[in-house]
Amino acid sequence: MPVQVLTGINLIHKALIGDDKVKINEAEESRLAEKAKLIEQYIYRNSNYTVNKNYKDTARSKIWNLKDKKNPELRQNVAEGSINEEEFAQMDAEAMASKERKRQNIIIRKNSLASSIADLSDLDRSNIVNNRNV
Repeated sequence: MPVQVLTGINLIHKALIGDDKVKINEAEESRLAEKAKLIEQYIYRNSNYTVNKNYKDTARSKIWNLKDKKNPELRQNVAEGSINEEEFAQMDAEAMASKERKRQNIIIRKNSLASSIADLSDLDRSNIVNNRNV
């Protein structure tokens, strides 16, 4: 097993445990270690069993999102099993986002769409004016 894979398992495990100030018992730590191993195996499988850029980027993204203080629900859902290991390994950034972040993304997309439509309308008007002057 490549060193990067072992490192990935350890980092995912630490992220699943969460806050170092919260003490967990040995059985829970062991359960989370097994969960981290499964998550890493799915990430590795999804990267065609190669430690490549995709593997590293995906592992970093999962770890960062599990550690995100603004999104404790994700860590909790993965740790408790509401989101299974394979599902989590396949989640993209949007799927891992907090409810607040998802709400903000919807607003951004709506504003972008409205702006794009307004820009198209302006182009149509200028084309009509230009065609009349020909």
